[in-house]
Amino acid sequence: MRYSVIELERAVMVSDLHCKPGSCKVGEIAGLAAREGASLVILGDLFDDLHREIGDDELERALRAVFRGVAGLEIYYVTSGSSHDPILKRETHLRLESLSIHVYPRALIARVGRLRMFLTHGDLALRNGAHAFLVNVAAMMLGKRLYLEKALKKKLRLPSDWWLVMGHTHIPGIDRETRVANTGSWKASWSFNLPYWRPPSNTYIIVENGTIELRARGFSSPRALERASFKERAFERATRG
Repeated sequence: MRYSVIELERAVMVSDLHCKPGSCKVGEIAGLAAREGASLVILGDLFDDLHREIGDDELERALRAVFRGVAGLEIYYVTSGSSHDPILKRETHLRLESLSIHVYPRALIARVGRLRMFLTHGDLALRNGAHAFLVNVAAMMLGKRLYLEKALKKKLRLPSDWWLVMGHTHIPGIDRETRVANTGSWKASWSFNLPYWRPPSNTYIIVENGTIELRARGFSSPRALERASFKERAFERATRG
């Protein structure tokens, strides 16, 4: 399968916003990208309940609703293929006032500075997101972090010096040795504001000046993020004493 290639100077990458009426953190995330002077890359599950074939007009209306109040950004949106996001047959490019939005089905290749990256939602590894979460948690208990990310990079036969960045599992993480990363999630609730069973990590990845870093809202250092993240807590409980 052929993938489109884009070139960026700096990027903020997120996934799994699961936007629905009255519940969406895209404004906060857009603010992060604007402060960093970066393009915003959304790796799937932007929407919570729009998984059907739609035309250009409906896609534009949906994106206008989600990005209402956001201005002056270049946005790259890679859709998931198994659930939540709209089913698209081709890439689409929209200009909505001061926003440029580029929509790509399933995956995208990016050159960000000197880094080469394969960007996807993650359902290419395992379609069901809950199953993907459980597989990575089980693998972590066996000492294998970011198991699905590494398996997908191997399956795709990506060059070792490329990065694979995805979401889907809702578990943030980064492995510099194997060059894989997960952006985590921003979903906090079901409908009617019921708490979601997987707590949001509120994390993002920033790529700039030849470096890639996992950050979280409210944490000042990567170590603080590691201590607070769900994946580390689960691993510590499983291996304690």
